[in-house]
Amino acid sequence: MVLSLLKSMVTSSSARGKGRNGAMSGTSGADSGCDASHKVFDFNGGIHPPERKALSNRTPLVAAPLPSEVVLPLNQHIGAPAQPLVVVGQRVRTGELIARAQGMISAPVHASITGVVTAIEKRQIPHVSGLEDLCIVITREGESDEWVKMDAWRDWREQDGQDLIQRLQDSGVVGQGGAGFPAAVKARVRERHAIDTLIMNAAECEPYITADDLTMRTHPESLIEGLEILASLIGPECILIGIEDNKPEAAITLEQAIRARKADTRLPALDARLEVVVVPTKYPSGGEKQLIKLLTNREVPSRGLPADVGVVVHNPGTVRAVQRAVCFGEPMISRVITLTGEALGHPHNVEARLGTEISDLLRLAAPSPAGIARLIMGGPMMGFTLQSDALPIIKTTNCLLAVSEEALPAPAVEQPCIRCGMCEQACPADLLPQQLYWFSKAREFDKAELYNLADCIECGACAYVCPSQIPLVQYYRFAKGEIRSAQHEARKSERARHRFEFKQARLAREDAEKDAKRKQRAQAAQQSAAARAKPSATTTSEATTTSATTTSAPTTSAPTAAPDAMTDLKALKTARAAANIAVKKAEKALKLAQENGEGDIAALEAAANAARETLTRAEATLKSASEAADTSVTPVAAAPSVASATPAASPTASANLKALKTARAAVKKAEKALKLAQESGEGDLAALEVAANAARETLTHAEATLKSASEAADTSVTPVAAAPSVAPATPAASPTASADLKALKTARAAANIAVKKAEKALARASESGEGDIEDLQTLLATAQENMRAAEVRLTSAQPDGGGQMPERIPGQRSEAPQGAEPTGGRGSMASNVTLSQAEIETARAENLAKRHKQVTIGVKAAEMAYHKAEAALTSADDESRARLETKLDRTRRNLEHARESLAEVQALVDAQ
Repeated sequence: MVLSLLKSMVTSSSARGKGRNGAMSGTSGADSGCDASHKVFDFNGGIHPPERKALSNRTPLVAAPLPSEVVLPLNQHIGAPAQPLVVVGQRVRTGELIARAQGMISAPVHASITGVVTAIEKRQIPHVSGLEDLCIVITREGESDEWVKMDAWRDWREQDGQDLIQRLQDSGVVGQGGAGFPAAVKARVRERHAIDTLIMNAAECEPYITADDLTMRTHPESLIEGLEILASLIGPECILIGIEDNKPEAAITLEQAIRARKADTRLPALDARLEVVVVPTKYPSGGEKQLIKLLTNREVPSRGLPADVGVVVHNPGTVRAVQRAVCFGEPMISRVITLTGEALGHPHNVEARLGTEISDLLRLAAPSPAGIARLIMGGPMMGFTLQSDALPIIKTTNCLLAVSEEALPAPAVEQPCIRCGMCEQACPADLLPQQLYWFSKAREFDKAELYNLADCIECGACAYVCPSQIPLVQYYRFAKGEIRSAQHEARKSERARHRFEFKQARLAREDAEKDAKRKQRAQAAQQSAAARAKPSATTTSEATTTSATTTSAPTTSAPTAAPDAMTDLKALKTARAAANIAVKKAEKALKLAQENGEGDIAALEAAANAARETLTRAEATLKSASEAADTSVTPVAAAPSVASATPAASPTASANLKALKTARAAVKKAEKALKLAQESGEGDLAALEVAANAARETLTHAEATLKSASEAADTSVTPVAAAPSVAPATPAASPTASADLKALKTARAAANIAVKKAEKALARASESGEGDIEDLQTLLATAQENMRAAEVRLTSAQPDGGGQMPERIPGQRSEAPQGAEPTGGRGSMASNVTLSQAEIETARAENLAKRHKQVTIGVKAAEMAYHKAEAALTSADDESRARLETKLDRTRRNLEHARESLAEVQALVDAQ
């Protein structure tokens, strides 16, 4: 009769609420939780275990005596642990802050009694792992209970929303029904989501537990005011109280409190519709996602949050703690706990101070003389067994279940799975428990993730119905723990890789800046020397003009500073491209940290700002150097006739070139080994970094040696006496020039063949998805650079572009326009190439465009290979799935490498 009276009362109240507030909601009941029809939906699965709530819900809620000592763990919530603020020997009062929160997802800890801090040490905590954690131990001082409270805001409606959120943060209020999520973080959810429904989860579906039931019966007015406070922060259109039909007294008490609140004319009208919705008793209807489905018919997406569907859910204990913190300035130092079980003679509910020892509370419930067979924190479905009663209670402790051997026997021996499918029918999350069991047992965690292991709420319904007595939830918890550990290691490796890349980019930038400054000083010195030598050069030019009627010889212009200027511009552009890449990587790392809520966001923001400042400086330096190169004109003076570099320099230059190639190969090998060690987390990173730096120093020395040898070959010229004709010297040089041209043509042909082979190998790897695309792209780029170098050397060895020496007219003087680049080549493979800056820039732009096109094609091919492998895996059978998964992973890595290469080339194109 009580239940029928309850349902009729709720239905009539619903009809009245619909008439008064129906205009507030513009959505249908199928899509919105604010429909006034109170239609209750259903979720798949679920079970009906024995409730056994009558053991503890027939006795009023009482306050537990103050303990003589409390042990307060610093991590009673999800997120980062709190940081101690007190020292041993310090006197503290009730409600005093003893540990502050660290980070956004964290909560402070307050003293729950007045006394002296006697220890700050690691002690065993009530956790499924049974491990120890840092705790603050306080011993009570006499019988006093001296409080330290914050300001009481009975007029909380006059306070700013941010002040209310800060009060929740300072009070240490966390969720009392689940993982202990900080209430202040939930209060900020409106900053990122549009919320239209606030739900108080009063279902309390777990057997034995009645803490929420007694809280609703004892403090209904506090709960209504707490819901109003949360609604003022979240801004919902309606507030729903979901309660199972096995709690009729609590539902009637809440209905009476709602009517009294609406009739109180001293208070402003409710901003949102407040209703009690009775749902059928079924486990686990108290699950967050399941209750949202029951009340609103909305499904929270996989790996999603209730806020993604416009809903925020709170527990009655959390709502009351919010009201106490805001209206009375009391931090969260106590909570309601159910003491129940067949091994207790007086099961009931108590409000106990946090940190109280479990044995002290069990003595209040008169343990059976026969002893306690099993002590469980939580309920029989989702709780965990405690190995000792010398443990403290924390913010998430809702029940202490002391059972006898007859009521809850020890788990049976696990039997083989018979594939009956009962676990799948009972799962309220629409998962495949059998498949998750096989994957977890075989440690195939990647497959378990694909089957949405993260969506398992660990309710225990699958294990409850399993005829083989398999502890499925334990397997799932093990797999989740391993996955979290692997993800933590991956994040550490990623952060280490970012730090290494930032360091390398910084070192490269500093080296480029030093090299640019050094070359600028050398260029200034050359220009000063050229300015001082200008009078003598003018005299020599006039003397040569006077004797031109009788003698003739080939002339060449004096060396200019153009090559150094071009080298400076190239180094500055490289520095700008490196700075641009560093900025993008820093912004990417910052974005990932902000989305995941992990890592040192402040440090990443500082690194991103520093990278942007470096990019700005690099762009300004490049702009100044470009303007200086455009405006500076180097005076060119006619020089006496000179001969080509002697063939004797060829062996030395060849040896230097060989040493340079060997050093480059050593650098590439050392950097690759270091990169592999950083990605895998194995090996001696310090030794590999030292080896890589040594290889880079060797390469720098080889480049400097080759450059010095080339400059020596350019400057060591042999004066040739004036002669009536240069014809006799031409036949003598022909054999050497012919041999050089033949060797250069052979080198160009070999380089061309290498480019074609590299292109074919890259195309095959992109189409099949096999092979290391990044290495093949590097190989292709190296072959193309060798091809371009061979072409330039061949062109420089042909003075007129066709391999024939142009005929000279006797008596004619060879002149070149002032400021023009010399076009004559030097017929030796060891000779340097002198081209104009415009020709070099044009060639570089063309080569970069070709490179961009090739990399773009490689990205498209890698995408096609990845989609092809993904489609093949979708339709694959069990036998070939493992092989295709490996292939899909390989094609995914190739696609990532190709996209990274495209980003780097695009940065160089932007810098061009």
